[in-house]
Amino acid sequence: MLTLNKMKQKANYAWRVGATGFSFSSFGLGGVVIGSLIAPLVKLSTQDAILRTQRTQKVIKYSFKGFTEMMVKLGIMTYEVEGLEKLQRSQQELVIANHPTLIDVVVLIGLMEQANCVVKQALWSNPFTKGPVQNAGYILNAGSEQFIQDCVQKLQQDKVASLVIFPEGTRTEKGERLNEFQRGAANIALRAGVPIRPVLITCTPSTLTKNEKWYHIPEQPFHIQVKVLDAIQVEDVLDDVSVNPKNVRQLNQQLQRFFNQELSLNEQSC
Repeated sequence: MLTLNKMKQKANYAWRVGATGFSFSSFGLGGVVIGSLIAPLVKLSTQDAILRTQRTQKVIKYSFKGFTEMMVKLGIMTYEVEGLEKLQRSQQELVIANHPTLIDVVVLIGLMEQANCVVKQALWSNPFTKGPVQNAGYILNAGSEQFIQDCVQKLQQDKVASLVIFPEGTRTEKGERLNEFQRGAANIALRAGVPIRPVLITCTPSTLTKNEKWYHIPEQPFHIQVKVLDAIQVEDVLDDVSVNPKNVRQLNQQLQRFFNQELSLNEQSC
């Protein structure tokens, strides 16, 4: 019986490795299809630039939602969401989340009604992803003053969508809780004068972390928990909301402290 159970476990593990490879291959192929076929069709059929961007974002939303559900049905993962209605109603907010896994942004955008997103250079220029992210009007994180201005402008002008950003800048490494927050998110929130919507993401067991290959999967399906918290008003955190380096630094420290506390509480309750 023990040998039979081990054989079943090995077969299940092999299945999930193969299913994971299939999922990420499908993701890459989907990016090519959206960039080379669907986005051009949206562009041809929609004259208004703002509406065109919104429709492309909807295509990405449903693609990401479908990708997440496919991984669930394949037995790779499960997920749960607490506070989903807060995320679905989110408009003109800076949505900030911690970044424990490779698919955080996929799960998150798949849950939101309309979302702008900050993407790094690797995704901006990758042949599988550049079509969708550029046609959706996502913002390239070039680490410059122009990047901050682009984010502020997007938040102030787009009244139906929020902006998703990961203050850590990159995924956390296996065994770590949080990287040091970069100041970009605090800078954007202070300049744009918009609410900050914190989202806690946990993955059990840990997988798809920084420097971890996609095929290094855990012994069992992983579970992602998304917890959407109440919005934070900048004026409730800082006495002075004028834009200067000191206030940006203080807001960034407050956000880092807040996430550390909430993640600690979340671990204790599990």
